[in-house]
Amino acid sequence: MKHYIAFVFLFFVAAAYAQSDEKELTKKTYLLSRTVFGTKDTVTLGKLLAKTVSYGHSHGNTETRSEMIKGVARNQTRYTDTLVSNLKLFIEDKTAIVRFLFKAKENKKDGSTTDLNLSIMLVWIKDKKEWKLMGRQAVRVE
Repeated sequence: MKHYIAFVFLFFVAAAYAQSDEKELTKKTYLLSRTVFGTKDTVTLGKLLAKTVSYGHSHGNTETRSEMIKGVARNQTRYTDTLVSNLKLFIEDKTAIVRFLFKAKENKKDGSTTDLNLSIMLVWIKDKKEWKLMGRQAVRVE
């Protein structure tokens, strides 16, 4: 009976940790999107990114951590009507994949406006109890 109670207790503890990770990853995913496409706050970005992050854009370019932070800071495009949808999380030990759709109006410096429709995959790693973005790839969808 003692073993059964211990097993049930461990099961509930593990389930609580999994829910906690899901909440944290969801929160960080929204924060990353809001920071990249909104506030462009480089301090926040620095806290979200792993040291060796690979950041892939829908047009094919990939950036390192420093390139990505500089690129976001320099980007003068404004994004409006932003929407994150179809969020799906997959967690395995200290690695997580988050997939979602991102839509926005891209308002460029020259005055032109484009609809932005992306499918984005994020890879997060747990580093000292903190989830950090290790990889990101965006693909344009029609």
